Amino acid sequence: MPYADTLHTDTPPTMDRPVFIVGCPRSGTGILHQLARLHPHVAWITPVSNWVCGKSWFRAVPPRCAWHAEGVIHRLPNALLPPLLRGPYDGSLGLPTVYETHEGHSIWNRVLPPADDHRATAEAATPALRAELRDVARWHRRYHRRPRFVWKTPRNAFRIPFLHALFPRAYVVHLLRDGRAVAASILNRRRVDGAPQAWWGARPPGWRSKQSTTPIEQAAWTWRRSVAQVRADASSLPADQVLELRYESLLRRPGAVMRRFFAATRLDPARFFTAQTRRQLDKVRPPRDTWRDRLRDDQIAALYDALGSSLAEYGYGDDAAPPA
Repeated sequence: MPYADTLHTDTPPTMDRPVFIVGCPRSGTGILHQLARLHPHVAWITPVSNWVCGKSWFRAVPPRCAWHAEGVIHRLPNALLPPLLRGPYDGSLGLPTVYETHEGHSIWNRVLPPADDHRATAEAATPALRAELRDVARWHRRYHRRPRFVWKTPRNAFRIPFLHALFPRAYVVHLLRDGRAVAASILNRRRVDGAPQAWWGARPPGWRSKQSTTPIEQAAWTWRRSVAQVRADASSLPADQVLELRYESLLRRPGAVMRRFFAATRLDPARFFTAQTRRQLDKVRPPRDTWRDRLRDDQIAALYDALGSSLAEYGYGDDAAPPA
């Protein structure tokens, strides 16, 4: 490997600048993460590395041994694997299913104390947690033999002050999507999971106060709360460490948006645009306005009431009124 990176030594400054992809659940952060991991300098969490680093003894596991083990595991049928290791996760773009992207929930569940919501502030960034998560990042760089760590989970939309305290030079990339499409997608995911009335995804502060509202109102509130929290917290960070992208632009012009992503996070865009990655970009399709088809008329009316002026505020105001 052309760089030195061990769990117990200092690393060059560029390696200590992870990229955190955040956004409301169902905003397309998964697609952005899948594309980002195609860059030859990007390391990421996989199902196996999530399991390993979800244990307190992860430092004792040689990263490259776990990497080879994951290659073997993913050749086994899903029926033989525990749910945590089953795939694919990256099927939306038809990417290889070995070393898939993962949100790393086992890691967060281990390092953060139990809480009713997903908010974490700078005060929670103790020296012990700082050392722990920095070692997680280093472990993943050695796992993939790549110098930059990219971590995506919508829950981190409520942890930006905490992340900045841990990694003061890290980048935050916010992916924003039309709240109507997000709400419809959250409801669809609830149905797919067989629990249409159960809360799904990130839990913003105050989420329990919304338990008595309808599912569509809950989904709309989650979007408003997520976007507002990200923008408020990101406003206190250095401007050159924050980037906001739109899901609709990503799907319409994936090459241009990924070029912005890599330029803003100090990753060489030229290393990304190979014949192989261009074939993956060709699989990205323009967004379809399907949220109307997914929702009943009464749900659409309730959705507009719940979103209020936020559609226009966040740039989706051309159609910010119920259809006639």
